Amino acid sequence: MSGRGPRGERGEQADRILAAARRSFATRGYAATSMRAVALEAGVDPGLVHYYFRTKTGLLEAVMQPPEAFGAAVAAAAGQPLEQRGRAFVQANLRLWEDPASAEILRSIVLTAAQEPAALQRLRQLFSELVLAVVSHSLPDAERTLRASLIATQMVGMVMNRYIWQVGDIAVLPADTVTDLLAPTIQRYLADPLPAKPGDRPDPD
Repeated sequence: MSGRGPRGERGEQADRILAAARRSFATRGYAATSMRAVALEAGVDPGLVHYYFRTKTGLLEAVMQPPEAFGAAVAAAAGQPLEQRGRAFVQANLRLWEDPASAEILRSIVLTAAQEPAALQRLRQLFSELVLAVVSHSLPDAERTLRASLIATQMVGMVMNRYIWQVGDIAVLPADTVTDLLAPTIQRYLADPLPAKPGDRPDPD
């Protein structure tokens, strides 16, 4: 991304625009957000929004980019020994969401995707590439895609209840306690035998 003015000013302006766009997309929705409104909230000239991001679609694409640490955190957890991997996945997820800067980006991605089909499609793509593919690639057996999907149900459910909806005890428990409670389930999905699928069960005599 290039821009006008000194390098530090360019970065600051772009960050302000993205922060304003995240807030607006998440609260008002993509359709109700204009480039001019984003510029006004960011305190910059409207021409700068077009200069940095070209179009509203380009701005949405930038907003939907996860924190730089996200992919690396999942990959690092997936690289742990199998017997430690369940706990590593939970801890990596919690660290990202407990960090205010990462949490702001992730929350805006989830809320924007809930209101805009194009954003939802992008979120599905990112989740498939950065989570499901990485988690399943680290598993050797033929059930690895199913196992990764089961892990995702637990992780996404925890995130939604603890950080998005903020309902129930899960929203207020210390992160270490959440890890202790959730890690055994993730580990079971990683390594324990899964129930036979209906098509795999032998026919009764």
